[in-house]
Amino acid sequence: MNAGPAFPTALLQQSSAEKLKYFKGITVPHRHLQTALDHLLLDLQEPADISILFIVGPTGVGKTTLRLRAENLLLEKYLPELQANPGQVAVASMEVAAAEQSKFSHRDYYIRALEAIGDVMADYKFSYGIQHQADPIHHSKNSAAQRRALENVLRLRQVKTFMVDEAHHLLMTAGAHQMLQQMTWIKSLANISGTTHALFGTYELLNCSKLSGQLSRRSADIHLSRYQSDIEQDVTEFIRVIHTFQRHFPLAHKSQLEKHYDYLMDYSIGCIGILKTWLMRALRSALLEESNSLKMKYLKQSEYSAARRQQLHEEAQAGERRFQDNGLSSTNIAAPGMTTKPNSKHGRVGKRNPKRDPTGGGSSAR
Repeated sequence: MNAGPAFPTALLQQSSAEKLKYFKGITVPHRHLQTALDHLLLDLQEPADISILFIVGPTGVGKTTLRLRAENLLLEKYLPELQANPGQVAVASMEVAAAEQSKFSHRDYYIRALEAIGDVMADYKFSYGIQHQADPIHHSKNSAAQRRALENVLRLRQVKTFMVDEAHHLLMTAGAHQMLQQMTWIKSLANISGTTHALFGTYELLNCSKLSGQLSRRSADIHLSRYQSDIEQDVTEFIRVIHTFQRHFPLAHKSQLEKHYDYLMDYSIGCIGILKTWLMRALRSALLEESNSLKMKYLKQSEYSAARRQQLHEEAQAGERRFQDNGLSSTNIAAPGMTTKPNSKHGRVGKRNPKRDPTGGGSSAR
């Protein structure tokens, strides 16, 4: 791993703000992300009677990155169709707002969904010179009318995939009965519109497939998992990700972070998103002091507190146990050929007891 810098050398003459902006825009492909992406694209392009996909993983593992990557690839695939039919919107996405006082607003959901599809339509209309006309339904206070509008837009605009980020916010209601109503509502939207819905969120979404037989049959789970320090292939991949990130540090001298991989893996809980945020904060400190390299002291200054790491670690472990309890542990614990190594350190935040977990695969819950 002796490759030189991957950033444009002219960036060294730019401001700290430009350097941080550059690094923030960097996305590093990695094995777990690619595995989950392969499963997701397969299920979206060949749904096989699946109307809802639940894409789950711990906080900071990269679910939003996965969504954006899948959205871009699908748009590239459907580009010939879109060029032939400017009115079509093949893929759209939105983020669910958290409920206020545990009361979910369906009207707000419809408005945001229509806006998400409308934003895509606006881009197409601008490209093809089609004038935009305001939709009075969009501003209606009638929730039923807005639902019909969304169903019609999804169907008439031939939306093949609708992606929903922070989808666990859909479940911020009291009781299993309300959760069942929420998921039945989403399934109904998907069925009536003929649009596959991909819901991205925390492990809370795993509760959904157990709410009814209908949901179990028409849904599937995809796991974007973190990297484990007791799996050799995970450690190797994590080191490669560290090396790739540091090649993008817009600093004059190369950093040497690979030798601290155990510290980085431990304190990031094995999540690439958390690692990147941490490195970005450390880079900000280095630039503030006009340092030529990212030194260990900047990592120490920017690391998450013990309490935060403990919270992230406990939530990740609880979610992984829940994923295994869904009946996926026997077939998706580890990729073929994976070997584990003894974990000689115990009690450190972020370290796992020796065992194998899913590496990003998916399993259909029919």
